Amino acid sequence: MVITGAYNSFLVALSILIAIFASFTALDIAGRIRVSAGRTRWIWTCAASVALGGGIWSMHFVAMLAFSLPSVRMGYNLWLTLLSLVLAIIFTGGGFTIMGWRRPFRTRTVAAGLLMGCGVLAMHYLGMSAMQLGATVSYDRIWVAASVLIAIGAATTAVWLASRDQQMAQKVVAAILMGGAISGMHYAGMRAAIFEHVAPNDAPGGLATVGQTYLAIAISAITALILLLALASARLERLFHDLARREARIEMRLRVADILRNGSSLESLHEIAALMGEHFKVTRTGYGQLDPVEDIFTYDVCWTEGQTPPLLGRFPAAAFGVKIVAALKAGDTVAVEDLLAADLSDEARTRETAREVDTRSILVVPFVRNGRLQTIVYLNDRSPRQWHADDISFMEELAERTRLVIERETVEAALRELNATLEARVEVRTAELRLAQEALLQSQKMEAIGQLVSGLAHDFNNVLGAVVGSFDLIERRAEDPERVRRLAGAGLQAAERGSKLTSQLLAFSRSQSIELRPLLVCDVIDDIRDMLARTLGPMIVLDLDLNPTPAAVLADPTQVEMMILNLAINARDAMPSGGSLTISTRVRHVAGDGELADGDYVIVSVRDTGVGMDEVTLRRAMEPFFTTKPVGKGTGLGLAQIYGSARQSGGAVRIESAPGAGTTVHVFLPCTHLSPARADGDRADINDAPMAPLKVLIVDDDQDHRSMLLKGVEALGHIASEAQDGPSALSALEIATPDVLLLDYAMPGMNGAEMAREVRRRWASLPIIFTSGLADTDAIHALEGESVSFLRKPFRLNALQRTIRQALEPREGRD
Repeated sequence: MVITGAYNSFLVALSILIAIFASFTALDIAGRIRVSAGRTRWIWTCAASVALGGGIWSMHFVAMLAFSLPSVRMGYNLWLTLLSLVLAIIFTGGGFTIMGWRRPFRTRTVAAGLLMGCGVLAMHYLGMSAMQLGATVSYDRIWVAASVLIAIGAATTAVWLASRDQQMAQKVVAAILMGGAISGMHYAGMRAAIFEHVAPNDAPGGLATVGQTYLAIAISAITALILLLALASARLERLFHDLARREARIEMRLRVADILRNGSSLESLHEIAALMGEHFKVTRTGYGQLDPVEDIFTYDVCWTEGQTPPLLGRFPAAAFGVKIVAALKAGDTVAVEDLLAADLSDEARTRETAREVDTRSILVVPFVRNGRLQTIVYLNDRSPRQWHADDISFMEELAERTRLVIERETVEAALRELNATLEARVEVRTAELRLAQEALLQSQKMEAIGQLVSGLAHDFNNVLGAVVGSFDLIERRAEDPERVRRLAGAGLQAAERGSKLTSQLLAFSRSQSIELRPLLVCDVIDDIRDMLARTLGPMIVLDLDLNPTPAAVLADPTQVEMMILNLAINARDAMPSGGSLTISTRVRHVAGDGELADGDYVIVSVRDTGVGMDEVTLRRAMEPFFTTKPVGKGTGLGLAQIYGSARQSGGAVRIESAPGAGTTVHVFLPCTHLSPARADGDRADINDAPMAPLKVLIVDDDQDHRSMLLKGVEALGHIASEAQDGPSALSALEIATPDVLLLDYAMPGMNGAEMAREVRRRWASLPIIFTSGLADTDAIHALEGESVSFLRKPFRLNALQRTIRQALEPREGRD
């Protein structure tokens, strides 16, 4: 006789809750499997297996306790019941083990789901066979098949959901669906069971006994406790993992900042590509540039893990597919988990290229400028990979940090190409080109010079007014020698002031390599006092509090000027309504500082009364490309450049600031025992005593200046001859060799440096004096030394006489 069973509704609900809770715990722990490796991954795999397998078994056992048969006493074989628990855990663990967590394949997902589903079925039907009751059990094949499908489907869904990156709300919904499916499998299996009465039973009938209910609650409580402990462990480990990841990303940001600050463009990109590859654990990273005319990507920066071939050379944009390229041109980041399966990469050409370059997964960040795609930064992986949202956002941040370097490299490449086609016409200018960090320094100088234009124009017009006025009065009063002498002196004084202005401007704006030498910071600041005043404007009071007993430092004078001027400009911008700026210097001994070596330092402090900075801005103030100024008003490189310059000198930069309390920047520069060099005018061995007549050849393409020099040399008592360019001067040297060659630098055809090299080759001992109104050039410095000296225009005759004397000193010493 077939017996119909009944269920305790409370215990049925409890079993379903256990299934849902177990599913949620397993999903959460599985997330740790994805991000772990080695022994830690095995630990979390075991934890997830126990959580899901044990939870399913607990749900099954509670549901069995909820079931009762009228007039039939029910019992369970202990060993078979425990064996069913072991089977559930082992099969679940096997499914989690063969699952490819970092790069999930469909075949692995199906295999894992099939294995886990079989384990659930084995656990269920073994648990059924563990029942001891006075009845026989047979099964309805249709319901058995339904339970099989539900078990395998639920298990496959479980491992698929566990391999996905889910938020809390998604995880809860997934757990409810999984728990419901697991419960459905059990009750479908119970529906398949047909019970037939064998012998009368003395036991009381009806629903589950009180003892069974308590037992079910106890098992549920123990299961819940175990799951809670596992869940808490996963949460705690996730917290530690997130902290470690946050620290790793902070360290990477700092390393990228150091690379951008100190390296050349191409070297920086190679180093950053390697950092990205190691951080994201991919097989290939790099940069590509798009030629918008030919629609071709050029790849010249690529890092690989050593097994994947590098992606270098030129590839047509169409090779990567219309959809992907269209998304990149629209400025969208492209993240594809599997190029051979995703909708975005379903074009035949795209998948063919993916196979050719051995790539299954990509993350690409585009740089779009003026509505056109310029450059891409990419991550490639040989296997399918799920890109997490935080990985994408961090990759976009890193790409943005390198944007300026990439654009600078593009501009430099364009300049190199232009230089190759116009080399004959720009030969002189090519000597002034410099590498990635010097170009930025030069642009900052020119930006600062722009602040001085109006003040310089006003001062220079005053100079010209004094010169013109003096000569005008000389012309009108030529018959009064004493008055003419006074007016000529005033004109010379004004002209020398103009010469000082132009010399200062040229020295400040010149492009040169870093040259560390002993100097007094007080002298550098004092030399640019007027420039600072013009930069700050009339609304800001400039106060200099310089050390009366200064100490020498080893630094580059131009970089020190740039430090002070940049800080002054920043301070001015922070005081739009006016205020005061104080620049002070002092010497302090430093010991036990983590960034500075023990010793004496000159501290240059620049204090303003501006708006100040909040804590967030203060922390990021020295990051490259970070600026609070509006677009187009600042590059974000000022403080970063100052920090880099200070570090090159062995110093550091410290900032103190608060909102509404102004800002003070302290620049530490290490003291040196070397003494600053004295200016030429302070040399005691130079005098204006008369000299024996010399033969001087003057080479200058400017006729007026050449005529003036000719008369001036003759006025000094020497014998002068002239030539208007390099070739004619070489011809004159073939006829007669002078004692001194007075040579202009900037001349058409053959410039002064070229002629000097030829003169050195043929007349090695002939002293050469360069005269030029340009800034110092590398070409002159390359020749300067024995028998070569430099005299900047404009100059007075006594300066020319002293320079001629210096030029002859080495030869006279040998004679």
